[in-house]
Amino acid sequence: MSNRPLTPSMEDYLEAILVLEKKNRVARVKDIAAMLDVQMPSVTGALKNLRDRNLIDYEKNSFINLTDMGLEKAKKIKKKHGILLSFMEIVLNESGEEAEKEACSWEHHLSTNVANKIQRVVDYIEEGFETGRITPDEWNRLIEG
Repeated sequence: MSNRPLTPSMEDYLEAILVLEKKNRVARVKDIAAMLDVQMPSVTGALKNLRDRNLIDYEKNSFINLTDMGLEKAKKIKKKHGILLSFMEIVLNESGEEAEKEACSWEHHLSTNVANKIQRVVDYIEEGFETGRITPDEWNRLIEG
């Protein structure tokens, strides 16, 4: 088992497996390949690496499931993704593919501490909108320059 940090690619695989497990109860190589837009042999190689790190249960030609440790890591990655997506949409007024792409890119390099601070900023701006302390028009003028 390796103690080296996970690469962004490995984190993407964990997050994809989590999403597929929630949707289908299990993940399959072809579903992961389709979700991440990669070839099936690439998925197989990544799965072996994740299995060697005890993050997934996987045998060739079988379903893929996250281990408890894999589930914990995948949930942390997904949470960071959600925080960043909220930040993009609420604070930066970005949405769609661009926001999704940026969130996916940033999540791999973000510490839990900074993610929590970003969440507090998002909450503060949202509360400002809800209470009228900040108007969406005023905020948009500020961020759009």
